[in-house]
Amino acid sequence: MEEVYDRDDNVLAVRAAVENFFDTDDVKHKPFNEHNVARATYSIGAKFGHATVIFHAYSDKLMLHVMIPLNAAKEERAKVGEFLHRANYGLKVGSFDFDYDDGEISYRITLFCGSDEFAPPTYEQIRFSVILGLMMVEKYGDALVKVMFGLVEPVDAVEAAEADD
Repeated sequence: MEEVYDRDDNVLAVRAAVENFFDTDDVKHKPFNEHNVARATYSIGAKFGHATVIFHAYSDKLMLHVMIPLNAAKEERAKVGEFLHRANYGLKVGSFDFDYDDGEISYRITLFCGSDEFAPPTYEQIRFSVILGLMMVEKYGDALVKVMFGLVEPVDAVEAAEADD
């Protein structure tokens, strides 16, 4: 029998799906707060060493932001923006986000759960999204750092990051 959710219960169901993921994979995390946000930090093979995944539960989706622990300096933001736009071109799932105001950078993946025919995300969907987001940050991370510090031009940095594709 198919479960029926109302919009008030949807957020709780999305949160429960994420909590199941945390429990199943034994993930150290900060639990959901009053804004329906939970966090987990993962080690990655980029120069900055780690990324924090923010899980934001909504009534119709789960949004994940893989946060890069460095902000772009004001004088490098145009080049960082170019790098991220070039990196985004051709991505199939998710994209890099960039806040020009403060230099914050993340990789965003959204899992839509439906509004009329709601179904919470599965363990497999959440795990895939976390792994993919971390892989993208790892893949482009070192090239991004070089652009952030003015060591290489954006086009060359993206080409280097994608050389193994």
